[in-house]
Amino acid sequence: MSRLLLLSLLITMQSIGHPHGTSFTERLKDYTGKAYDIRPQGKIVVYLFLSPECPLCRNYAPIVQQLSEKYKGVQFYGIISGRTFTKGQIGAYVKDFNLTFPVLIDTDKEVANSLKATVTPEALLVGSDGKEYYRGLIDDWITGLGTKRAKTTQLYLDQSIQNLVAGVPTVTKTTPIGCLISNY
Repeated sequence: MSRLLLLSLLITMQSIGHPHGTSFTERLKDYTGKAYDIRPQGKIVVYLFLSPECPLCRNYAPIVQQLSEKYKGVQFYGIISGRTFTKGQIGAYVKDFNLTFPVLIDTDKEVANSLKATVTPEALLVGSDGKEYYRGLIDDWITGLGTKRAKTTQLYLDQSIQNLVAGVPTVTKTTPIGCLISNY
């Protein structure tokens, strides 16, 4: 096999299973040290960028937990990027809100940078084909930092998952509002 063909094959194999063909560490650990392979691998995946101290992440924790229970065939991953929070703080967040989906530590922000996540909470829906189908807000409750609606009217993430699961995928994007992902 020629070097060029071999190099092309290796590049192709490296991009399979990554949203947008991006490359990041496929394995992240939770606060207990358990490792998870976070690539889509033929399943629908929701990546939720979270922060234990972000008020919005605290408010949305029960909502995303309900979504993970509603869509049992969809893999949810909470991702906490940066070095700001200890394993203990992350574990307390998981326990305080009874989160049953993995909440993982992205210490060097490889995943956040690769997936171009900027704030918490920010949701990213990737289909079993590895394509991005939704990015942005969980719903329209938040209208700006410090401002919110009296009642949610648009369930962006829920609707996008529902469409994808039903085989009627739509590509949608909203601008996420929240706390900046830590640079530490």
